Amino acid sequence: MSNVNPFPHIYLKLVRDASKKKRPSSPRKVNPITAANKMNRGIHAQTLRTSVGSLRNEWDETVVSRRDEGYPEMPEAIPIFLRIDPSSELIESLKVFGIEIIGELEGGYIIGASASTSLSDLATKIELFANSGQDNVAALWEIVSDKAWRTEHILSPELLTAWPSIRDDDQFVIDVGIACLGILQIPIHPIKRREGYATEDRYNDAVGRWQKKRDEIYEQWDDLSDERFSALTRLVEVYDGEILSSMIEGTKDSASQLPDSFTCRLRLNGKGLRDFVLNFPYLFDVAEVDELEFVYSELAATSEEVLEPLKLEPPDTDAPRVCVIDSGIQERHPLLKDAIEQHDSKSWINTETDVADYVHQGGHGTRVAGAVLYPRDIPDSSTYKQRFWLQNARVLNEDNKMPETLFPPRVLQEIIEHFHKGSARTKVFNHSINATSPCRLVHMSAWAASIDQLTWESDLLFIVSAGNISKYGDVSKPGIREYIVSGRRYPNYLFLPWARIANPGQSLQAVTVGSIAINSVSGIERSFAGFSEPSSFSRSGLGIWDVIKPEVVEYGGDFVYDTGHPPNIKISTENSPQLIRSTLHGGPLVGNDNVGTSFAAPKISNIVAAIQSILPQEPALLYRALLIQSARWPAWTSSYPDKSQVIKHIGYGIPDLNRAISNSKYRITLVTTGEVFIRAGQVHIYEVKIPEDLRSPADAYDIRVEVTLSYKAQPRRTRRTRQRYLSTWLEWQSSKLNEPSEIFAGRMIELANNEHANTENDSAPSTSSGAIQWVIRERSDWGIKGVSRNHGTVQKDWVTIKSHELAEGFCLAVIGHAGWAKDIEAAVPYSLVISFEAVNQDIEIYSRIEIANPVELEVEQTIEVVVPS
Repeated sequence: MSNVNPFPHIYLKLVRDASKKKRPSSPRKVNPITAANKMNRGIHAQTLRTSVGSLRNEWDETVVSRRDEGYPEMPEAIPIFLRIDPSSELIESLKVFGIEIIGELEGGYIIGASASTSLSDLATKIELFANSGQDNVAALWEIVSDKAWRTEHILSPELLTAWPSIRDDDQFVIDVGIACLGILQIPIHPIKRREGYATEDRYNDAVGRWQKKRDEIYEQWDDLSDERFSALTRLVEVYDGEILSSMIEGTKDSASQLPDSFTCRLRLNGKGLRDFVLNFPYLFDVAEVDELEFVYSELAATSEEVLEPLKLEPPDTDAPRVCVIDSGIQERHPLLKDAIEQHDSKSWINTETDVADYVHQGGHGTRVAGAVLYPRDIPDSSTYKQRFWLQNARVLNEDNKMPETLFPPRVLQEIIEHFHKGSARTKVFNHSINATSPCRLVHMSAWAASIDQLTWESDLLFIVSAGNISKYGDVSKPGIREYIVSGRRYPNYLFLPWARIANPGQSLQAVTVGSIAINSVSGIERSFAGFSEPSSFSRSGLGIWDVIKPEVVEYGGDFVYDTGHPPNIKISTENSPQLIRSTLHGGPLVGNDNVGTSFAAPKISNIVAAIQSILPQEPALLYRALLIQSARWPAWTSSYPDKSQVIKHIGYGIPDLNRAISNSKYRITLVTTGEVFIRAGQVHIYEVKIPEDLRSPADAYDIRVEVTLSYKAQPRRTRRTRQRYLSTWLEWQSSKLNEPSEIFAGRMIELANNEHANTENDSAPSTSSGAIQWVIRERSDWGIKGVSRNHGTVQKDWVTIKSHELAEGFCLAVIGHAGWAKDIEAAVPYSLVISFEAVNQDIEIYSRIEIANPVELEVEQTIEVVVPS
């Protein structure tokens, strides 16, 4: 039905845009190990000399041995493993040592490559250090010469386990990451020393020269990447292998290219794999191709039911599109056909036009597509207006598997080019596909990094599933029954490492969706979870780098179990979502016969598409922010003692479409409009005026305040931490209770000045006077222990405070911090949302705050609101 929305979101006003002040840099705290090395220069220098000599001798012996045994030539660079002071700036200076950073690991360990086989630059710096110069050598703690580090830190856990038993003729299909930055470095921007220029013209000339030099380095990086791909190609050919990810023979697949690296999928024998891992100097990651999960329905298909008369109307021409990246869709299904844009459908399996869902026992992509259109029960009578168009991208075969020859980064790029960069300009992509194993925590996978890169490049949003734990497994891959037999009961096993979210759910810029139970089933067969509790199969967070994952959950059902020893674990109709089924292999049109996070994710896609229908001109970053802003924890969490477990299970909770797109007399939401860009060191201050009658000392209304920041940045896969993975990272801060806006602004600029603000130890204590006690907090030891809202690219927090504690101006700051990008002109976009709600609905606040903040967001007031029952 058509309704006038009387409570639209209103515009959030930017009141100050400030850059950090130039000030003398404060000295860093010196690590005791670094200090001791500096005090004992001779001893430390001699230790490093010995390591360099051993490394050089071992490499010379390797070169001779390989030549004598007929092995192919490797690039002329020595692989090197270092340990540096993690708190020092040495990582930014390794290039002057002639060392390229190939990969960054925990504890200060660096995978490097010496640009010179003589290690001459490094040796020179060591001698300078020994003679009371080159002090930063003290922060170079160790040079490791033992080659065992390569297998330990480069191979995936599965390959590392198999490594000792690999035979020459074994065949492997692997994804490999190759670093390609070299020791080139963009020079310092002239603004850093602007006062040294006599005139504005001279400064502008300097900027022009800097821009030319920067562009030249970008071109040299491209050339270096091509050169290393050629070296890789020669090596693979020698071992009769094949590069599977390249579309054209002899060329690098651009889809796998990131600013610092590229990834390839190779077929290689065991002999070539050993040589490649031990000796190719630019290699930082090797992993076998992920096995994809899938659970068939166990319920017997019944005869097709007779549907009550149901008239389906197609979506409006300009309705949002949701692209379903899956096993295909039964496009002539009577409940789907009116909403599918068949002319855009495309398959990456068999032929481009073979887009049907051939998966047995009801399909997979068909079920997912149905859940996008019908997130709750499917209508069985009357007239139903379809709200969104479905687009069909088939990437899985009849066994719900992706062939090894399909490389996810390349396939996803082609999907974006087809559906987003084409005429449809699709923004929402549902990707209910996961690996069977938990995501790794060392480097972002190529699959997840490609999602982050594609999100950075275009205005779109991926909705991905968190992954499922199987019912039955084995010792190496335990399932739910193995956990129970070993004494780990529900929900405790959900926090074990094997139950961590699955690839590509760790992607920082996608929305990752977990599952919760629909019902609480009891009797001979009973469900693991109660209503709205985490499903027994739903993988949990935290994700890579302790990012909050999954961010949200939806109703994907739950398994039931009996009293057997060990118990039998089953799917039941009582605790399974109603889903559309493919009938290509028989069976009913609709069934409650499968469960999984695969079917929770499309219900989130439904909400995101609904937000897009209300705000079609706004960026996908705002859709993500409003989705997360609308999420709430269910009732059972109020009495759950360990809130860190709650957030690992369900993230920010269950979203609500009404809260995402509208308000009430008792709730108001303020949003930024368009993509707002910010640079490292920049501070944006927003202020919401709170009317005096809401701040009366005589009143004590409970006001719930919620804030969500959603941003994106360019990824760099060779780096080990969030701050170095992203080109720029952001955080938000709020004013204190009764803190004047000018004081708050000054405090935030000072925080932006702190170059080391990304370390939690450098932050003010959480008990500082007047600080708002947000639930999660910006530091992991302040609010929910072990969890920080700052770690993700979407950051939400909430608090309930008394109305009289609100200041005249409630202020928020968005602060940009430097990641890996050293280009001072680099900026990243974000969206910011803040809501105020009278918890007990005892005071109308929408009109009060709207009048105090008069600039409205210009959106269509007549909207189509269809909220699932």
